Amino acid sequence: MSIEWKDSYKIGDPDVDEQHAHLFDLTNQFIAADSLGAMRGLMILLYKHTREHFEKEEQLMRSVNFPDLTQHQEHHTQLLCRLSELSMDVGKGYMNKPAIVGLMTDWATKHIPLEDALVVAHMDKSTGH
Repeated sequence: MSIEWKDSYKIGDPDVDEQHAHLFDLTNQFIAADSLGAMRGLMILLYKHTREHFEKEEQLMRSVNFPDLTQHQEHHTQLLCRLSELSMDVGKGYMNKPAIVGLMTDWATKHIPLEDALVVAHMDKSTGH
């Protein structure tokens, strides 16, 4: 099992698109990992990169006056809280790989093409594309 990055997921900001693609890559590395040590390391990277990515994406949304910024931030906060909870479990020696894979797959295949697409539509509308 793996999740596939698609060009249709691009939002038009090269930095954000690169971060999205990297999160897909990290998620796929996590899916493929078969040792607790590898999964722990990837979990740390996933959380750190996701947090940094959300900060960048929210900065972009502010710069284009995205009207649903507060709601989008709430989705980010929910995902980070859940990822943090799962990370803490990993730190305690409990690896719920299916929950982590499910969370990241759901985010990658639903949040990006559905929620982030709204940012694209707003950017297109404001620039007249």
